[in-house]
Amino acid sequence: MARLLTESSLRRRNIWKVTRTVLQFILILMVVLWVVWSLSTAPKKVKTEEEIAENRMLDDGSVVDAAGNLLEDAVGIIGINNAPQVAVRADSVLPPDAEPAVRAKDGARFICVSYNGVNTNEKLESKIVNVNVARQQLELLAKAGYVTITQEDVLNYYNEHQGLPENSLLLVFEDGIYNTAKLVQPILEQLNYKATMCTYSGNLTDHEDMYITAEDINNLLETSFWEIGSNGYRLSYINVFDRYRNYFGHLNLKELVAVREHLRRDYNHYLMDFLRDKDRLREETEEEMIERISWDYRQMREDYMSATGFVPALYILMHSNTRAFGNDQLVSYQNEKELTELFQMNINRQGTCLNTLDSLIWDLSRLESRHYFSPNHLMMRIWDDTGDNVYFMLGDEEAASHWDVSGGVADFEGDRIILTTMPYGTALMQLKDQLPTDPDITVTLQGNVVGKQGVIMHATADGTTGIAITLENNYLVVRSMADQDMKLFEMNLFEFDGGPFISKEEDELQGLIALQQAIIDFDDDPERVREAQAILPDLEAMTVVSIEEGGEPYYPDLDISQRDERKLRVRLAGNGLSVWLDDQLIVEDMRVPVTPERHLLLIGAVSEDIERFSRENLDDDVYDAVFINLTINDLSKRDQEPYAYTAPDAYAEADETVEEDAVAEPERPSFWKWLIGLVGLG
Repeated sequence: MARLLTESSLRRRNIWKVTRTVLQFILILMVVLWVVWSLSTAPKKVKTEEEIAENRMLDDGSVVDAAGNLLEDAVGIIGINNAPQVAVRADSVLPPDAEPAVRAKDGARFICVSYNGVNTNEKLESKIVNVNVARQQLELLAKAGYVTITQEDVLNYYNEHQGLPENSLLLVFEDGIYNTAKLVQPILEQLNYKATMCTYSGNLTDHEDMYITAEDINNLLETSFWEIGSNGYRLSYINVFDRYRNYFGHLNLKELVAVREHLRRDYNHYLMDFLRDKDRLREETEEEMIERISWDYRQMREDYMSATGFVPALYILMHSNTRAFGNDQLVSYQNEKELTELFQMNINRQGTCLNTLDSLIWDLSRLESRHYFSPNHLMMRIWDDTGDNVYFMLGDEEAASHWDVSGGVADFEGDRIILTTMPYGTALMQLKDQLPTDPDITVTLQGNVVGKQGVIMHATADGTTGIAITLENNYLVVRSMADQDMKLFEMNLFEFDGGPFISKEEDELQGLIALQQAIIDFDDDPERVREAQAILPDLEAMTVVSIEEGGEPYYPDLDISQRDERKLRVRLAGNGLSVWLDDQLIVEDMRVPVTPERHLLLIGAVSEDIERFSRENLDDDVYDAVFINLTINDLSKRDQEPYAYTAPDAYAEADETVEEDAVAEPERPSFWKWLIGLVGLG
């Protein structure tokens, strides 16, 4: 029988329901307020470079206005350190009598700049351009008024003689790397630029997420920022010889990469020559060569038509800078026939950026920005090719105000100075403040091995007197500038690092072993793999004469693109010079001629004294001397703070305060204090 509720018990139950509802509401409200407090007071997370690239947007909108137009000179440019960066016109920093190789001419013309890829790697050994450097380079081009043109614009320029916008730029990214497109997309959107992404047709079905696939091409074309071009069908190499002229045969890309360090430049691309034997004699007939090359072009057509429904208009023949379209005349004829039938234009050269109506649409040239190019390095090359009044990065104006630069341009980025020479030139920069009488200087040098970079102490402004301590072509050199031909001290840095490590005979054997291992690991020909498997044990069991046994020491070639980092310290007490390199004392209290002058010069120079070897068959007539964390101490005041070249003490202290504020986490209010403030009771 149901229990009857009295009026009082019913009232108590209703009161409890209301109370429970109110408590539940208060609990839910407190949870909501706690979530709001957590989100509103939590430290803001700084987006990483990868996250910015993923979101396809940039945090700084100061470079262009809402219409996509670049703002005037006073506006900063995004820098590597995300600090305000200033750019200046070429005519304001280069000598009045500076003569580029080419003077700007009236009439339509365009430049072509390309990148073999971009990435986020900041290591010196990286062979790909860092995305932040690429961003700075492209921003400088945009600031100078360069506007991108399309493949159709180029076709109309040559075929219909139609005009081009002033300061036209054909922008190209090569090798079809997926990550390149991902990182570059935000830059193109920021600058309202359009670029060509070149692919290898053999990689359009790549499943390793490294190369751009057919699906990626369609996605790129849906935006207004990309066109598609072609680097060909594949990267493959023929007629490969090592540096000892041993015949390595014909190698695919993975095999060549595996033995690359054992080669000089004695090899060729698949489409450039006849297949040749160890005596460099043809091992195929003319008919076989024609069929081999024609097959590549047929395969390109089939791949692109199947993947995208069209063949790109723009082609880049690998490799560049041959006499015509190959190293052999008959091969050149066949390439010309095939490429002119399949494509509508061809970039056939590398090293200069300027293209005019005097150029051929099948023989265009591009300047490929390399991994070691600073923004000013690329701009100097473009200035030399065109005579255009380009922009150079100045960086931090306050830091720059303490220096006078001649013979080049300097970029001040945080604790780094990049001193860029003019073509085949020497650049000097003089500290306006005089050195202490007995200076103690430390600096990290990070320029390329081939070239000159260093400091000149007790110098005149023109560098004709003083004591120079420099790194030159992998040597540490001390000389008096009054007699530059006389070296007071010289040390081979390869030997300083412990070399030579092996004999030439041992080095040659290592290359032969590496070849057989590469064939076993990467070759598609089973017979060739079996042959390598049979040869490899004999090579590994072979002994050759070592250095200790009288073998000739092996000294590696110096490549013009080879980067390095060295910590240099120089101390001058009276006329006694001491030098440390990488924290090792090299020269102690050496007597040197000292002048009354107390100026400090930094120097950078292009090397012309040695063979300018490049494994990539490139040439470069500009040099970047890189100085990091330059510090000057006064030996007579050991107990005081180091002299700061960048600014007076007050400025340095202000910088430190800002830096501390930037990294300090703000105090987070408690939940209850925040809640009281929210309702207006505090």
